[in-house]
Amino acid sequence: MRWRARSLVSIFFCAFFSLASYSSSHVFHPDSFLRHVQFLASDELEGRGNGTPGMEKAAEYIAKVYKESGLLPAGDDGTFFQRFMLATGSQLGPNNKLTLKMGDQTLEAALNKDFVPFAVGEKTSVTGEIVFAGYGITADEYRYDDYKEIDVTDKIVLVLAHEPRENDAQSPFNGKEPTLYGQDNPKAYNARYRSARAILIVLDPANHASSEKDLPDAEAITQIDELGICALRISRNLADKILGAQNLKLVDLQNGIDEKLAPQTLPLAGVQATIEMDVTKIRKEVRNVVGLLPAAESAVADETVILGAHYDHLGRGGRSSLAPQLIGKIHHGADDNASGTAGLMELAVALAKDPAPRKRAYLFIAFAGEELGLQGSSYWASHPTRPIEKAATMINMDMIGRPQNNQIIVSGVGTSPIFPDLLKTAAAESGLELKTTQSGVGGSDHTSFYVKNMPVLFFFSGLHADYHRPSDEWQQINSVGAVKILNMVYGVATQLNLLETKPQFTKVNEPMVTGASRGAGGGGAGVYFGSVPDFTADVKGYRFSDVRPGSPAAKAGLRAQDVMIKFDGKEVKSLEDYAYLLRTHKPGDTVEVVVLRDGQPLTVQVKLEVRR
Repeated sequence: MRWRARSLVSIFFCAFFSLASYSSSHVFHPDSFLRHVQFLASDELEGRGNGTPGMEKAAEYIAKVYKESGLLPAGDDGTFFQRFMLATGSQLGPNNKLTLKMGDQTLEAALNKDFVPFAVGEKTSVTGEIVFAGYGITADEYRYDDYKEIDVTDKIVLVLAHEPRENDAQSPFNGKEPTLYGQDNPKAYNARYRSARAILIVLDPANHASSEKDLPDAEAITQIDELGICALRISRNLADKILGAQNLKLVDLQNGIDEKLAPQTLPLAGVQATIEMDVTKIRKEVRNVVGLLPAAESAVADETVILGAHYDHLGRGGRSSLAPQLIGKIHHGADDNASGTAGLMELAVALAKDPAPRKRAYLFIAFAGEELGLQGSSYWASHPTRPIEKAATMINMDMIGRPQNNQIIVSGVGTSPIFPDLLKTAAAESGLELKTTQSGVGGSDHTSFYVKNMPVLFFFSGLHADYHRPSDEWQQINSVGAVKILNMVYGVATQLNLLETKPQFTKVNEPMVTGASRGAGGGGAGVYFGSVPDFTADVKGYRFSDVRPGSPAAKAGLRAQDVMIKFDGKEVKSLEDYAYLLRTHKPGDTVEVVVLRDGQPLTVQVKLEVRR
């Protein structure tokens, strides 16, 4: 799972719909659900990273359950699989080098021992003087800027990982829950837009034991982002050698910053680095797993209720891990999203056994590539194996395995007027306390269908401390609570199947509130722009799949399929470029935006608004 958005709505319920006709109690069993989770989150599957053997084993397992349940193949060429190519990670070429010159001394750093690249791009070589730039953070809302008093044009910046006062719950950077500013990519963008030539990031020593591993294993790196700047992680030992040329120690500099919450940025006279970077993307074939339960003869038999869940996870970590020092260890992904995938398979079994005639077909899709940007769902929505215009609703399950206090969170309630009362009754039938949000956009696969003007519902049991960490294991799963959620999804799906006509689609006229750094295009730090990303775009720039009605982008005349190439005079090479730049502005700012429309540049002025 990637990003989630929430807000409340209540809309009139259609009169032709009745909920009295079903009871979903006792359809599912916790042990059966948990067995699927145990297999998918096992060491054998190694975290189900995209393009890995473990991911392939998961796909075969899901297809086997589909087949044994009586589903028909609904992928490519009469199979359960829809294949597509995906950038799944990166690989190091032979020419990655870091050479340091400190006065008369020259040091050739060792790959994997002293440094590891963490970005991809064209083969690049840069040379420059090194500047220590604190944490490499500019955060206006916290009145903190490591670059406030220094120009790093054409320099190579050395910065600490994470944030000031990392373990202080009273820190303005939120203490133990790191903000976007503490991540490597925003630090790289900040350096790039200040015209630095390269960035070296070192694990902050004051908060991490000297025995703790400094660098991820090169083979575990799954970075696929082109950051537009040479970007390396370096060891603390190497950082101290660099700083030692000026009689400085890394831990002393960090403690000084943390104590006063004030930058200690300084040039390192006579210290120079030459970096050669050679990292390229790996592209592999991955598979969506698609099965169909056909309808009986009816006027709407060619329509479908789509049920989906992503089955990929992080493998052995990579840049999306929230335990960066544990990259290389299996990130099991029991809740994210073995739980949703197990639910999908259990629903396939239960709905196939249901003796009641089906007015509509059910289409079950286990998506690949969600953790890399909703890639599998975006691909299916653009290359549907069943007519997408015939889909009644898409129901998405992502992280349904750890409900607390019998609560379930459902998003997308504003995407059709029939949903509020339908969900309220289904939750009561299943013994769940319902929390709803209106938006059809968020950090999971339902977004790919919402932007195609389809009603969507997203079932989610909440975030927790094990999210995107190796500790997300099957032992933490609340299988009893999870099957209550499946009872509710079952009830909702069967009622949608019985409708005389498809649910009316409603475009939710509200700002997108998910975090921009993980794939949302709405805004960051309270700033609203109003675009929705096209995650399948393989372009230089940032392509919109949609523009929110009434948003600043819409008011400026921007529209779906425009490709942003400049924002406020700065080049935009990717979604994350845009996300970083947006966070450097505030509501009320007017920025010049350049997009490509049908290959031709178009310049507009966009007045940013507050994110509501």
